[in-house]
Amino acid sequence: MMYPVQLIASFPSDIGDWTTDYFQSRADLKEQNDSLKATQLLSSVRLQRLQALERENMRLHELLGSSFRLSERVLVAELLTIDSDPFSQQVVINRGERYAVFEGQPVLDASGVMGQVMSVSRFSSRVILLTDPSHAIPVQVNRNGLRSIVTGRGLAKPLQLEHLPHNADIRVGDSLVTSGLGGRFPVGYPVGTITAISHPAGKPFARIQVQPAADLDTSREVLLVLTRTDEASDAPDEYLAEAVEAVEAVEAEGAE
Repeated sequence: MMYPVQLIASFPSDIGDWTTDYFQSRADLKEQNDSLKATQLLSSVRLQRLQALERENMRLHELLGSSFRLSERVLVAELLTIDSDPFSQQVVINRGERYAVFEGQPVLDASGVMGQVMSVSRFSSRVILLTDPSHAIPVQVNRNGLRSIVTGRGLAKPLQLEHLPHNADIRVGDSLVTSGLGGRFPVGYPVGTITAISHPAGKPFARIQVQPAADLDTSREVLLVLTRTDEASDAPDEYLAEAVEAVEAVEAEGAE
C-alpha cells in the first residue's frame, strides 16, 4: 500500500535525474559528433595531401625516366609562378644563380623542350616558353633531317614551322627535334609533331602547324640542362662546377 505513495514521492527526483542524464548524454553525443567531424575533415585533408604527393611522385618518376635519354647533366626545378599576360608565355622557376643557372639554358620536361631561361636572379629564373610569339628554335625533321625554325604563336595556339616551300618533303605526323644550330640546344631533343599542313595560294611557303612535345599547360617540374656547347652560354666553368655539386647534393638528399 505504501509503494504508490513512495513512487509518487520519488517521481520528481526521478524526472530530474532522467532529464539531467538525457541532456548530458545529448551534450556528450554532440561533442563526440563534433570531434568525429573534425577528425574526418583532418583525415580528408591528409588524404588529399597524400594524393597530391602521389601525383607529384609520379610526375618526378616520369620526368627522371623520360622517353628520351639525356647525355648532359640536368637539374630538377619547379614552377613558382605563371605569367598572366596572354601575350607573353613565360614562367618563373625556383632555381637561380645559386644553382649556376644561366641565360639561354635549355629547359625541358618529361616529354620534350619547354623553352629556355631568359633572365636569372639569385634564387629564381624566368623561362620563356616555346609558345611565346617572340621565341624561335632551330629544328630538323627526325625522318629526313630537313632543317627549319619553329616559332611560337601565343596562348592555346600550335607552333608554326617556318620557311618551308610547298614541295618540301614534310608529312603530318613527322617528329621535330632540336637541330643544334645556334648553340642554344643540343641536338636531338623532342620539340613537337606536325599536325596540319596547308598550301595557301599566292604564298611562297607552306603553312605547317606543330603540336609541342612538352606538356606546357600541365608540367610543374622541369629539367635544366647544365652542360652547354661552346656557344651556348657565357657562364664561367666554375659556375658549371657549382651546378654539378648542387645536383650531387640534391641526389644525395633524395637517396637519404
